[in-house]
Amino acid sequence: MSFKDEQVKLLSGRLDEKFVRTRQQAGKSLSYIEGWHVIAEANRIFGFDGWDRETVSAECVWQDVRREPKVCAYAARVRIRVRAGDAVVTREGSGVGHGSGASLGEAHESALKEAETDATKRALATFGNLFGLALYDKEQAGVRRRVKRSAVKPSTISLALLTAEGEEECRYEMPESFCAGMREALAAATPDEIERLWARNTPTIERLRTGWPELKTVNGTHYSDVLERLYEHHLARCRSGTPASGTGEPSGIVDKSELAVGEPKRVRDTEHLRFIASLPCLVCGRNPSHAHHLRFAQPRSFGSKVSDEWSVPLCVLHHRALHDVGSEERWWIEHGIDAKAEALRLWQQSRSPEAPAIDSVAE
Repeated sequence: MSFKDEQVKLLSGRLDEKFVRTRQQAGKSLSYIEGWHVIAEANRIFGFDGWDRETVSAECVWQDVRREPKVCAYAARVRIRVRAGDAVVTREGSGVGHGSGASLGEAHESALKEAETDATKRALATFGNLFGLALYDKEQAGVRRRVKRSAVKPSTISLALLTAEGEEECRYEMPESFCAGMREALAAATPDEIERLWARNTPTIERLRTGWPELKTVNGTHYSDVLERLYEHHLARCRSGTPASGTGEPSGIVDKSELAVGEPKRVRDTEHLRFIASLPCLVCGRNPSHAHHLRFAQPRSFGSKVSDEWSVPLCVLHHRALHDVGSEERWWIEHGIDAKAEALRLWQQSRSPEAPAIDSVAE
């Protein structure tokens, strides 16, 4: 009886700091990981059909129907079975959950779910750091800390994006934001502008290289090199007279972005959405994925999603988790991903097959 070598390697790993959350309880700061992440890790390591969960017992231990809202508490015990070779590894955990709601039914549902989730996390924690075992250690040696981007406070950073004429177009407080802005400027530049645009911003790009040497993609390519590669590609396109990637607009349709009061293009491209759905999830790397539209990428419009170019791949779990949060932008920041930059990279990749491969800018 044994797990596969790849599974053992994963189980021996450390918990990524970005999945650790904290909350205040009884005057103390407690660290924890969310239930959806624990289940997602179990699916990733053991396989979707390699494990199962059974609620052994669940009991309402307290309720108060006189309060508004109604409140109650549940205690639950969960059994986890993991198939390892020809054998089954069984672990159990207990948990408690509190719930409240306008009706007693809502309170019971909330408390029961919380108790089952808590018990599931405690049972899976016996399989190692990735499931939260690292958080029981006060030193949290089993947590992989993320490298700090820069010792400079964000408020002291000022990176100006200049136009081809040398005028200030925008000023950024984060190097990643400047890179995204420069990428958009290169894509929009005309043949007469692109070389001057690059020359005006070269000092700032060199500043990125020397001031933020750790500013690299997951494949180790520095962002300044990514921008230079994009510049060379767009320059070659301009010199050859090849038009920029199509917009998917049928002929004869008025381009509203060219009107005096411009309206953002909302491109529809089913092939691009299929391409996005074929890629692994941006957060966890699993398949299958959904094509998620970044709602904050364009101004809201009644009945219209943002343009299909602002789409990124997310698995079912992370897609649901994102739709459950209030601020989508904050959710992406918490996961350390520049979603707009990723969407632009993938749009270029699917629309311009001849373009050089651009590494991911997500951590």
